[in-house]
Amino acid sequence: MSATEQSKPPSIGLVVTILVLASSVSIMSTDMYTPSLPDLAKEFETTATKVKLTISLNLLAFGLAQLIHGPLSDRFGRRPVILASLSAVVAGCVLCVLAQTIEQLIAARVFLGLVAAAEAVIGLAVIKDMFNEKQQVKALAFLGMVIAIVPAMAPILGGYLHVAFGWQSNFLVIATMAIVAALVVYRFLPESTTPDPNALNLRRVLSAYASLMRNAEFVSHTLLLGVGLGLVFVFVTAAPFVLITYLGVPVQLFGYHQAGIVLSFFIGSMLASWLADRWPAERLLGAGMSFVVLGSLVLIALIVSNQLSPLSLVAAYSLMTFGMGPMFAVAPSRALRSIKSNAGSASALLSGLEQSIAALSGVAVSVLHDGTAMPMAIVTVFLSVVLVVLMLWIFKQYRSLA
Repeated sequence: MSATEQSKPPSIGLVVTILVLASSVSIMSTDMYTPSLPDLAKEFETTATKVKLTISLNLLAFGLAQLIHGPLSDRFGRRPVILASLSAVVAGCVLCVLAQTIEQLIAARVFLGLVAAAEAVIGLAVIKDMFNEKQQVKALAFLGMVIAIVPAMAPILGGYLHVAFGWQSNFLVIATMAIVAALVVYRFLPESTTPDPNALNLRRVLSAYASLMRNAEFVSHTLLLGVGLGLVFVFVTAAPFVLITYLGVPVQLFGYHQAGIVLSFFIGSMLASWLADRWPAERLLGAGMSFVVLGSLVLIALIVSNQLSPLSLVAAYSLMTFGMGPMFAVAPSRALRSIKSNAGSASALLSGLEQSIAALSGVAVSVLHDGTAMPMAIVTVFLSVVLVVLMLWIFKQYRSLA
C-alpha cells in the first residue's frame, strides 16, 4: 500500500511549494549566471561557442540523467533520491567555483546537470502519485506559475552578483539554496510511493521505456513539451550574446529582459489554472500552442527583416511563453494519464526526452553562433515546423477518441 492510500495527501499548495523550493535549485543553476557568459569568454580566453556549451551540455546531461533518476526514485522512494541530488548539487557548485579553464567549467557543469536532474523527475512523479488528472492540471499550472518567478529573478540577481563579486558568486548562492532546499524536503515532504525492489531491473526498465515509446499519446505530448522547452533554451543559450553583445544591453540589465518573458509565462500559467475548471483540456492546449506558433513567427520575421530590438525580442518571446503556460500545464498530465504504474520511470522518460530535445536546440544555436541573431531564427524555424506537425498529430488523436 502506498503512502497516498494510507493517509490523506497534503494540499496541492504545500506540495507544490516544496517542489518549487527543490526545483528552483536546478533552474537557478542554469539561469542565474547567464549574464556572465559574454565575460567568461574573455576570462577563460576562449570562444563564445565553448562558453555556450556550459549551458547546452549541462542541459543535455540534465535531460539524459532523468532516465536514471526516475527508476531510482521508484526503487528507493522519492525523498531519498531528491535529498541525495541536492547534496550532490552542492559539490557540483564547488567544482564550478574552482574551475580554472573552460574545459574544467564545462565538465563541472555537466556533472551539475547530471546530479540536479532528479528534481524535475520527482516533481512530476510526486504530483502523479498524489493527485487525479484535474488536480494534476491545477498542480502543474500552479507549479509553472510559481516556478516562473525563479527564472525571472535569477538572471537579475546573477547580473548584479557578477558585477559586484564575480561569476563564481552565483554558484555559491546556488549551493546555499541547495542546502536550504534539502532541509525543507527532509522536514516537510512526505514519501508518496512505496519503493519497488525490482524497479532497477534492467530488462524491466527497458521494457517499460519501450512500452512508453509505443504509446502515441505519451510520445506526442512529450515531444510537444520538448519543442516548447527547446524554444526557451534557444533564448537561454543565445539571448545573453544577442542582447548584451549584439544589441548592447548592459550586463546588470539583462535579467530584466528575461523577467519580461517569464512574467508572460506566469500570466499564462495563472490563466490556465483558472480555466482548468471551465475549458476542456484539449481547448486549453490548442490555445496555448497557437500563441507559441504566433510568437515564433513574429520572432523569425523580426530577425529576417533586421528589425530586432531588445523590446521586440522580449515581445515575441512573451507571446511564446504566454502560450507555454497552458501548454505546459496540460501536456504533462495528458502524457501521463495512461500510465498506471512506475510513475517515476514514466516521469523520467517524459522529462528526459523533453530536456534532451530542448538541450539539443541549445547545442544547435551554440554551434551556429555567428555574433548575430540569425542562429536564433534558424533554430526557431525548425522547431516551429515540428510544433505544427505535432499539433496536427495530437488533434488527430483527439478526434479519433471523440
